[in-house]
Amino acid sequence: MLLGDSLTSALQNIRIVDLTQHLAGPFCTMLLGDMGAKIFKVEPPWGDASRTSPQYPTIEGQNSYFMFVNRNKKSVVLDLKSDEGKKVLKELVKISDVVVENFRPGVMDRLNIGYEDLKQVNPGIIFASISGFGQDGPYVKRPSFDIIAQAMSGWMWLNSREKRGLNSQASMDPSCLAGSPGDTIPGLFCALSILAALQYRNTTGKGQRIDVAQTDSLMTVSGLSMMRTLYSDSTADERARQPSARIHGVYETKDGYVAIRVVGEKAINALAETIGVEADDVKPSSDFLINWFKKRNRSEVTNLLAEKIPLAPVQTDEELVIDPNVKERGMIVEKQHPAGFTYRTIASGIKFSETPTSIETLPPELGADTVEVLQSLGYTNKEIDKLIDVGVVRTAKS
Repeated sequence: MLLGDSLTSALQNIRIVDLTQHLAGPFCTMLLGDMGAKIFKVEPPWGDASRTSPQYPTIEGQNSYFMFVNRNKKSVVLDLKSDEGKKVLKELVKISDVVVENFRPGVMDRLNIGYEDLKQVNPGIIFASISGFGQDGPYVKRPSFDIIAQAMSGWMWLNSREKRGLNSQASMDPSCLAGSPGDTIPGLFCALSILAALQYRNTTGKGQRIDVAQTDSLMTVSGLSMMRTLYSDSTADERARQPSARIHGVYETKDGYVAIRVVGEKAINALAETIGVEADDVKPSSDFLINWFKKRNRSEVTNLLAEKIPLAPVQTDEELVIDPNVKERGMIVEKQHPAGFTYRTIASGIKFSETPTSIETLPPELGADTVEVLQSLGYTNKEIDKLIDVGVVRTAKS
């Protein structure tokens, strides 16, 4: 692109071959697609497993799990166990910048489409892998999902020992946090690493391999909690059972809960003045403080305190989707789906002044773009029909 040519999105000249399924990989490529990258979602003949997930509602045959992470993508069906399917993939890699995969370590190599194979057809390719425990190490053969990553990374244990529960008390009961952070956080790490690798290639002309592990990513994110373990003689259980020295937790109101953090003299004085006590009497578990919250609605507490100290109502999911700030920030996106329903999803939450993120295309039908992509690679209609007949590729109609 020449100097002065306009870019309407930050990554509009980047092409990514997306071989991922479920959540971690598709979440990574969704973020990059929202920034303008062209995503070729390569699916097996039966499709991404999230297309048929029984845990999420389906609307007019469209699974909401799949719809969340597969917007702005083109669906290409390839049988990667066939020689012809691998050949098509390599043709696609030739014209692309990045490959993202989340197979178990070693699967791509056994199929002869691993990093060493693909860099032969495109020396500048960036090959990003997301796995449970990384591409090497003693757990390399273990399968992993969100709950496994939360458990093995220490995330689940440490969160149960943090004093963030009711009246700043630790729950002490390990539980899996909602939102699948064991998938989405590695997806974020992978997207960030791809952007760094693209910058490196722009400077040196060299591609590279990226190895992102779910456990590594979660351990990095919970690193601040781990610092106590690295630099303290006390255990997490001992620290969790110590009386809280500050107001940093959740308090019950008449109609729900509020989260509050009161640290420092200014915040303590602001809270004391509002609730009508001396600053010295502002204690985490004082009966007066607990009862003050219980006698008031969340809205009253929020109106009195939210602009003075860090405080917020604990919102339900139903409340969140109608929250004025969520609406103003454009975090719920609505578009008309060809199947006749309103497609609703969550925006990526990144704001650019010059190259805004956007949802240009809705999640595709399985194989919807197979023919278009093959034609762009130089395949004739006769060659495409033959590939369809032998089951190497599939279209939305086949």
